[in-house]
Amino acid sequence: MESTKIDVVLPAAGVGKRMHLDIPKQYALIGKKTVLELTVEAIFRCPSVNNIIIGVSREDEYFNELALSENPRIIRAEGGKERSDTVHLCLEHVQTSWVMVHDAARPFVHLDDLNALCSKVNSSEIGAILACRSADTLKQVVNGRIIKTVPRESIFRAYTPQLFKTDILKKALNHAVESDISITDDASAVELLGYPVDIVEGRADNIKLTTPEDLAMARRLMEGQDNV
Repeated sequence: MESTKIDVVLPAAGVGKRMHLDIPKQYALIGKKTVLELTVEAIFRCPSVNNIIIGVSREDEYFNELALSENPRIIRAEGGKERSDTVHLCLEHVQTSWVMVHDAARPFVHLDDLNALCSKVNSSEIGAILACRSADTLKQVVNGRIIKTVPRESIFRAYTPQLFKTDILKKALNHAVESDISITDDASAVELLGYPVDIVEGRADNIKLTTPEDLAMARRLMEGQDNV
């Protein structure tokens, strides 16, 4: 049976202030390629992927300098003030009944995880996200003092991509906007509507680049891959 084709949204309109760079973090170099280029390459390895819609800010002066801007399977969309705004705007360009949303700053997502997530279109009525079990003991803290140790057995770290039926994600983001609710990821918007969201347990090295330490780690990871 032919696999369902899925458009992918990459919100890339942020500036990444915590990275302390003079350029948006998605344009930082890891080796000879930018973070964004590496992320796009990783996503396109998945045979279920149709087009990639990349949401960038109106003032972005870097995107058009990349070769990927000429790729006919890549659609440039205008980004918004917040990540959720950018996703919402990008969804207007999605042409498939299912959509994946992925962080532009997660360039190490593995093909096996992408394939496993995409296979959920055959078993889920709503969607699913990549997630990773917490390896650390978790503490709930108030005013600098531990008040509770949280059992980690049922705790997962939410990763991306996150996969949903396109119409459901649109409905969920519209609801969040209309209710003036700030959301931290797309799954939380879907959860607010009471929909059940599945998880696909993925690899721990699907890291999001947020701080200078993350970027340094990514460069070491890339060097290790190049030396294999």
